[in-house]
Amino acid sequence: MRVLRVQLAPRKKNRVLVHLEGIEPIEVALDVVERSGIHVGVDVTTKDLAQLEEDDAKWRIRQAALHLLSYRPRAEQELRSRLRSREFPPALVEWCLRVLEEQGLIDDHAFASAFVRSRIRLRPRGRFRLAQELRQKGVSAEVTEQAIAESFEDEETSERALACEAARGWLIRQGSKLAESLASADRSKERERARQRLHAFLSRRGFGPDVIRIGMEEAETAAREAL
Repeated sequence: MRVLRVQLAPRKKNRVLVHLEGIEPIEVALDVVERSGIHVGVDVTTKDLAQLEEDDAKWRIRQAALHLLSYRPRAEQELRSRLRSREFPPALVEWCLRVLEEQGLIDDHAFASAFVRSRIRLRPRGRFRLAQELRQKGVSAEVTEQAIAESFEDEETSERALACEAARGWLIRQGSKLAESLASADRSKERERARQRLHAFLSRRGFGPDVIRIGMEEAETAAREAL
């Protein structure tokens, strides 16, 4: 089959139509056509066309993956799920993941470390909650634990320090009435209600009982000092 014409595909950026003798035009990526060496006037075989379509499929899945990564870093399993949801063949998905890994564009350890450091600095969490969030993103238990341990060391912090920081932040966001109740020395219903709310907040952040107790003491002290 001879290539009769190559033209830009209507309303599709970086896509072209390859017109061949005897069959309908084939739509592929411009980059793929240029790398293939196919141009007007050359003869192509069925094998050449099969290779062209395979190369185009690889181009499309890599572009889809890069588009997803352009928004934010992603764990390998999350990226795998997103690509499969777009109905790319599993074998092609695995090929794409390996290429991106070799190019350093996906790295679960780097992803997990960056995720933990961001949480430590901006939204303090306990180790349990951090591990839970990373596992939900498909990061393995081994990589998760290593990233958490290294990040806590690099940031020179601890669960106690983070619980106290989270508790102080919670207190600042509350109204003065709740802060006064928390600072009270008696065992009023208002004080117990304020303590329950703080306890629930720290628990949702993934802190354990002992660390929660320290965080609550920190908030109560801060509330009394603010009076």
